[in-house]
Amino acid sequence: KMPSNCNGTQLNFTKVSPQLRSILKTSWPDVESGNDTKFWEGEWNKHGTCSEQTLNQMQYFQRSFAMWRSYNITNILKNASIVPSATQTWTYSDIVSPIKAITQTTPLLGAKRDLSTEP
Repeated sequence: KMPSNCNGTQLNFTKVSPQLRSILKTSWPDVESGNDTKFWEGEWNKHGTCSEQTLNQMQYFQRSFAMWRSYNITNILKNASIVPSATQTWTYSDIVSPIKAITQTTPLLGAKRDLSTEP
C-alpha cells in the first residue's frame, strides 16, 4: 500500500525544471482532464509529501520519470501488438500478460467509457 496524505510541503512547481515538466507531459500526463499541472500537484500532495525525508520535489518527479522509462507500458503493449484501434479489441488477459511478463507484477487495470463517442 502506498503512503498517502502525509504532512509536508505543498508543491511549488518552480522547483521542477522546465525540462522535466516537458518530459512529464509525455511520461506522466493527466489522461482524464488534461490538466497536467493540477494532476502532478495532486500526486505530490498525496504521495510525494510522504517521500520528502528522502526526495525533494524535483527528485520525486525525476524518480517518476525513471520508473516510467524502466517500465514503459506503452512500449510493452506495442511490442505485444496491442495498439489503439477502432476495430480491434483485447481481453483483460491479452493486456495483462505482456505487462506482467516484463514487470513481474500484475497491473491494476481500469477502463473509462468515452461518452463523447456514444449516440
